[in-house]
Amino acid sequence: RAGEVAALERPALWRRAARRAVRLRPGRYGERLRAAREGACPPSVAKQIEKDLHRTFGSVHVRGVRVPQAEALSSLRNVLLAYASHNPRVGYCQSMNFVAAVLLLVVDEETAFACLATVVERVLQGHFADDMAMSLVDGSVLRGLLSAKDPQLMRHLEEMQVAPSLVTAQWLLTCFVASAMPLSALLRVWDCLFLEGDAALPFLLRLCAALFLSRRDELLAAHDPGEVYLLLMQSGASVGSAVPLLAAAYALPWDAPLLPHALAQLRTSHAATLVADGAPEALVLAAQAAAEGAGGALGVLE
Repeated sequence: RAGEVAALERPALWRRAARRAVRLRPGRYGERLRAAREGACPPSVAKQIEKDLHRTFGSVHVRGVRVPQAEALSSLRNVLLAYASHNPRVGYCQSMNFVAAVLLLVVDEETAFACLATVVERVLQGHFADDMAMSLVDGSVLRGLLSAKDPQLMRHLEEMQVAPSLVTAQWLLTCFVASAMPLSALLRVWDCLFLEGDAALPFLLRLCAALFLSRRDELLAAHDPGEVYLLLMQSGASVGSAVPLLAAAYALPWDAPLLPHALAQLRTSHAATLVADGAPEALVLAAQAAAEGAGGALGVLE
């Protein structure tokens, strides 16, 4: 499906997806940006945004991107401040800067604001939180799916006390910006992300698994945890075209467990297991809230 989206069609696709996902009223972006400039954002939030602006463009996460520095920083600042004002419960979390930065390479500020709201509030609900509750839960869900798919590989990593979720959580939080994937491949992935509608999260879980399994032979040959983490952190760098990776993701036999009701049950079950192992009880509540909040439409196609 990603191959069907031409570069010229991409901004309209993403704009349509965001409008259908979060249904922001016209003028909301300008309104929240003005409020943020007038002090609606807590000083600590504005300070953290300002600090992260200078770590974004030119970093390893968006390497190879050449944009006018002053203009890029101004637009990124605007989008992040407006979103923090729009959703004070979430405010600003690190990783949002990388998502917004890539959005701004494709769409205008107002659309980037709506797309960021889509990712934070609909696709990865509960991930951008101080306790990272849903990040922990979905990391556990992914680990369970991978253990069933490739028990040999997962046992090998467990024997080395490697926690793949330390890396895959960043893949999810940044929608693969942090995977070191080339920008051309990343944009194809995001086309699919927005085309998937209500299945956007299952799509991201599939892609995490496909990227992880693409390094299977090297991971099995590794016997040092540091080497394993380095392999995983650089996984995206080996992606040339996104097409084989997307094909591998869609080929995973996970249609049944990733259906909305089944995924909600998986999340609740894994949250309960994490709590039994000593994690905060808030994880169960977060999983339930995510299940209840997954009912709204994300679809883009008429």
